[in-house]
Amino acid sequence: MSSTPKPPGTDVPPGKPRKSPGKTRPDPVRRRRFLRKCLGALGGVGFLMAVYPLIRYIEPPPEAEGANRVEIDKASLPPGTSRTVIYRGRPTIVVNTSDGYIAYNAVCPHLGCVVKWEGGTQSLICPCHGGKFGTDGSVQGGPIPGPLTAVELSVSDDKIIIGA
Repeated sequence: MSSTPKPPGTDVPPGKPRKSPGKTRPDPVRRRRFLRKCLGALGGVGFLMAVYPLIRYIEPPPEAEGANRVEIDKASLPPGTSRTVIYRGRPTIVVNTSDGYIAYNAVCPHLGCVVKWEGGTQSLICPCHGGKFGTDGSVQGGPIPGPLTAVELSVSDDKIIIGA
């Protein structure tokens, strides 16, 4: 018999892997649980990113702040022309037609584009999709779901007052 010490790990039967004394394998159950939690968190964030625009679309816009009264000189708006002003935080178009002055919220109810006055056809046109409105705000063509919203207007001697 020899009295020399055996090197560590030589008493392991053949066919079994040797374990390193300082390294241990991670538990696969803990790893799976961690990965499931990460996947759940990423899925939750993705869900919120998808739902947020829908909620913003359904929620009505906050009440706009801005001037409650806008005055325009009559001389700056000759017959057949228009002018866009900001009234209560939203674009408002004022037009001097052959029938008198009209004012509408200039935001198209279809996609939210700002309508423009076309003097040749005496109509309001949406440049985004070709929608057409009459001088009474009614829909005359295009994929528009409803008419323009009229804005209160009064005329004094030399001023056009919006929001009077």
